[in-house]
Amino acid sequence: MSKTKTASWIGTGIITALVAGQAMAADVGNGYQLKIKSRLVHFDREYENPTNDRSQSAFAITADWTSPRFGDWIGFGVSPYFVEDLHAGGRVREDVLTVKDDKAQGFALLGQAFVTLTPSDNLAIKLGRQTHKSMLLSSSGSRAVPNTFQGLNTQFHINNNISLFGAVYDKWSPRASDSFEGFATDQSRQGDIDFVSVVGIGYRLDTFQADMEYLSAKDYLSKLGLRVSNRTSFDGSSLKLTAGLFTSADNGNLFVTGAEGGDLDDEDATGSVAGVTDSENNGLGAYIEAQWAVNNLELTAAVSKFDDLWIEDNFSGDHGTNPFPTRSRIGPDVANTNETAVMLALKYDWKDYVPGLQTTVAAGQGWDAENSANRSLGSADEDWRELVVGYKVPAIKGLKFKAIWHDYNSDEVGSVDGVKPDQTDIRLYLDYSYAFNF
Repeated sequence: MSKTKTASWIGTGIITALVAGQAMAADVGNGYQLKIKSRLVHFDREYENPTNDRSQSAFAITADWTSPRFGDWIGFGVSPYFVEDLHAGGRVREDVLTVKDDKAQGFALLGQAFVTLTPSDNLAIKLGRQTHKSMLLSSSGSRAVPNTFQGLNTQFHINNNISLFGAVYDKWSPRASDSFEGFATDQSRQGDIDFVSVVGIGYRLDTFQADMEYLSAKDYLSKLGLRVSNRTSFDGSSLKLTAGLFTSADNGNLFVTGAEGGDLDDEDATGSVAGVTDSENNGLGAYIEAQWAVNNLELTAAVSKFDDLWIEDNFSGDHGTNPFPTRSRIGPDVANTNETAVMLALKYDWKDYVPGLQTTVAAGQGWDAENSANRSLGSADEDWRELVVGYKVPAIKGLKFKAIWHDYNSDEVGSVDGVKPDQTDIRLYLDYSYAFNF
């Protein structure tokens, strides 16, 4: 596609969405909805090894169409995704663009296509391609378009306080891909993990909340998570305390040496052969977090402690499903064997001075990380810093801008796979969305 055609397509899309969106009536009342979302996104990534440096820019449109409930129990939804490449430089990797023939480029995908069933007021079932968000499995929103899953999701509300959910998926679309594929490990073929399932329970009572979730990547990995929180209000301020406990464990014959190649050091074990030798994981991590809010200010402090390595990726290519507040927004998980991690963040809403503007500064540090196969083979410390600036344009509902600056550094002796080389990221987003009801 030529640069002239690209610019024309982008300009037409933005102008049409803005003008038509602001001009149309909000609700005509028949129950159909079309939500148009556009995103301009730019990634600029610099690494300790300059040969890994790269940058990518894209323009994306998603069109989320949903029907009303026919007969009060069945509905439908579809969401096509369109991503146009604007720029790609440096090392070729799938960041916001897909890679075909060793070239980063745009793509199109029917990201969601589902049927919703509501046989009763307290039971909802969704079947087909869909996004998912829970404690241990989530569709990432950090790229041009979200990754989605194919399968079945159910939600059941026992009463106003207790809810249950369960989901099972057999395919997914990675964050920058034009297709759905079966789940795999770093050593297996696509589809060797037959399915990924999650079940969970949630409890709410006033300001108290408790959630428990279990995940299984069949014959590969299992996880269990428990999180509780409570918010206490004072005169002019509030304090929210949260605690979490999470496990990860090998779960079958697909968990062999090198199956988790990015973080686990099992290839360093004596006599191990990648893809052949049985491996193991008994990851355990716990954290406590405190959030104090007063006026326009929110201060967060958290500490996490790990025993064996807690594995973030539920399958090959999965990133970002990390419940620990001490993680960095971008990059390494900070969840290595015997590691201790802390985080401080300061968020401020500038609405009294610049309506729509929010900023967050955050920093974290992890120390005493060890090689997960043998502590004598490696140890490391790591730290990160981030600045996030968000701005919602008051004059145009649905238009917002976000900028993220992230810097990560490590001090490693020997080898710890979960600790990465130094890197700096800049990520820019310009989003606009509008819902048409008809």
